Amino acid sequence: MKLSRGDVVIAVFPGELGKPRPAVILQSDDLTEIFSTVLACPMTTHLIDAPMLRPIVAPNAENGLQEISQTMVEKISPVRKEVIRQQIGRLGSGDLKRIETALLHVTGIT
Repeated sequence: MKLSRGDVVIAVFPGELGKPRPAVILQSDDLTEIFSTVLACPMTTHLIDAPMLRPIVAPNAENGLQEISQTMVEKISPVRKEVIRQQIGRLGSGDLKRIETALLHVTGIT
């Protein structure tokens, strides 16, 4: 499966996030073919009040989500490509921009 930045996939993350869940691919397209892993941000339907750190993504036909979800930016992780079960959609540019902004807050990059 060819993966691209902004793809919404179903993946199994290591550790406490071990169940299959939606995630967004954040790794640069230039690097997705080079490594056996991709940087991905898991998503959850358990919403908390932290919109600057966990942007909310509403379900639509483009992203393939079934429920309102939050991106758990603080849990960005490399995920082995073989645990990515399927691509279900793609985030729009507005959603991806809000995730990028949250990444700046979480990492302290200015």
